[in-house]
Amino acid sequence: MAKKTLVIVESPAKSSTISKYLGDGFLISSSMGHVRDLPVAVLGIDLKNNYKPFYVNLPGKAQVIKELRQQAQKADKILLASDPDREGEAIAFHLQEILKADNGEIFRVLFNEITRSAILAAVENPLAIDAHKVASQQMRRLLDRLAGYKISPVLQRKIGGPLSAGRVQSVALKIIVEREKEIRAFISEEYWTIAVELEGSKKPAFSSKLEKCNGKNVKIAAQDACNAILAEIAENPYILERIQKKLKKRKPLPPLITSTLQQEAFRRFKFPVKKTMQLAQQLYEGVNIHGAETTGLITYMRTDSFRISDQVRDQAREYIVSKLGKKYCPATANVFKKKSKIQDAHECIRPTAPFFAPDEIKADLNPGQLKIYQLIWERFFASQMAAAEIEETQFDVKNGAYLFVTKGEVIKFKGFLAMTKGDSEQTLLPLLQEKEILKLLAIDSKQNFTKPPARYNEASLVKVLEEKGIGRPSTYAKIIETLNKREYVFSEEKKFVPTDLGIRVVDYLEENFKDIMNYNFTADLEKKLDRVADGQLDWVSGIDQFYKKLALDLAKVKDSKKVELLTGEKCPTCGGDLIKKYSLKTRGWFIGCSRYPQCRYTGRVTLNNEKISPDEIQEKKCPLCAKPLIKRYSRKTGQYFIGCSGFPDCKHIETSQEEMGTCPQCGKPLTKRFSRKTRRYFVGCTGYPECTFIQKR
Repeated sequence: MAKKTLVIVESPAKSSTISKYLGDGFLISSSMGHVRDLPVAVLGIDLKNNYKPFYVNLPGKAQVIKELRQQAQKADKILLASDPDREGEAIAFHLQEILKADNGEIFRVLFNEITRSAILAAVENPLAIDAHKVASQQMRRLLDRLAGYKISPVLQRKIGGPLSAGRVQSVALKIIVEREKEIRAFISEEYWTIAVELEGSKKPAFSSKLEKCNGKNVKIAAQDACNAILAEIAENPYILERIQKKLKKRKPLPPLITSTLQQEAFRRFKFPVKKTMQLAQQLYEGVNIHGAETTGLITYMRTDSFRISDQVRDQAREYIVSKLGKKYCPATANVFKKKSKIQDAHECIRPTAPFFAPDEIKADLNPGQLKIYQLIWERFFASQMAAAEIEETQFDVKNGAYLFVTKGEVIKFKGFLAMTKGDSEQTLLPLLQEKEILKLLAIDSKQNFTKPPARYNEASLVKVLEEKGIGRPSTYAKIIETLNKREYVFSEEKKFVPTDLGIRVVDYLEENFKDIMNYNFTADLEKKLDRVADGQLDWVSGIDQFYKKLALDLAKVKDSKKVELLTGEKCPTCGGDLIKKYSLKTRGWFIGCSRYPQCRYTGRVTLNNEKISPDEIQEKKCPLCAKPLIKRYSRKTGQYFIGCSGFPDCKHIETSQEEMGTCPQCGKPLTKRFSRKTRRYFVGCTGYPECTFIQKR
């Protein structure tokens, strides 16, 4: 019986798709991700021997490794097809180390897309494992281990609780905390605006805003000043002094990469970064298309590159001409380049089969997959289309010494806007002549106040991390998850709010580990990782520069005092200072008196140090066991709820919440409820499941 070629992929989801392409001569197996890593219980790095790592087989992977070794012994050769990035290269390296004793014929193949042509081409052209990429991933892993395992215990000793620090995690938290400090320090200032509604010889009427006085920008600080201007302009006519028209070209944006996919998915659909990457992974690994074979619909979704292969670009241009016409395709193909160095030579995130239009395959995709695919598909084709032509019109309206300005635009040629949704709104202005005297229809003076900078949401945090060169977009979902898990931040209207604990951690790290918290230092490490991947820097020297500074900081804090998390409030029992502490017994934070053990006062607080009311016994009895119901606070949801006092024997929770109006569909009351699936509150009909109305925010 002829031996088969063993192909090892990371995810079993790819296996069924790839096996259909390769046929009977191949056995497709999965490593289920990493098979080896640094040990959990110890550092796993020999600091005295050039930072030599000590790798162990991952717990729980014994059976996977056993089966892979058995398959390797029977195989003709082995093709390692882990993901085409540095992490995938490291997985391939560790698989080779484990399997080389069982089979010496081991090669690397790269699947940048899961399509028949790409798979067959990769299998026919096997490669060697890229040692430089492996070294770069190893350096990143060791840097993260050193930062986490050396600084986290310091936080746990000096502050308390299950705190953690990270090379990228802590800097991301610093960005959130710095913005919060800006917001708290912000002093709002009053200002007034004046706008008028005018009408000329032709309709429609239009609004014009006061901008200048005697050629200088107008700033109206108070109502008195506003009233003075209103009195002055009431004496003068409104004259259309000048009409300016400019024809501008708006160029298309580049195709999506990992970071911009995450940002656009949040902006348009409010998808968390983690959900976006999961959906993109599914599209990459393969979808069963009705009437066609199972295929990966997009290229590999972890990429920093805008590059598009010449073949695919030509296909896209042909498609644009056939569907929209020759004028929508530029004479010279659009090429986009990043200013900074990119991580890998992958293509952008693009559809693998460009002619699978979203509307044609929407029945084969779930709603989330369809949204992400449509986003990628539209952005890819738009990037290869002609620029839009926009005619910008400006009316300068004179009133004595004052100038009012109105701006509008008309799309003369849609260009790439024909491919995108929601980006082609027009502001039309009437066809008037210069020097016309305009009729005043209404005047609106408005009091305003300057606003503080906005808190970061997932999209804006991803954007600033990328701009500063901190971390990689593929790791941002995990970073955000960790910040929430450690109770460093919480979400308010989908924006990050740092907890008091998160602020204290940043302050401590800023004071004692300045290099780790320095944006430029962290970004420089990313550049070093790129240089290692290119073979321009030895990974040992890269780590050495980092660890020498870390070791100095660690030595300085060794004998420093423990930080007390003062709440700023006094103990109601003895008047001592209240301190936030962590209980190993309850695995949660609480407030206690600084005079312990003389005073044993304790209380509970929310993530943001707000006092939690003590459990309140309700008059109503549990409908299941007749024990009293209790109103209590849930740390998991950050909300109060009413449940049975017999918990955990009785798990009854009252589902009725405060009434929020009447259902527009069936007339029954609306209530506020908590969804265990989304971990969020929503307003829905009490007539569920007969009535499924949910109130949109």
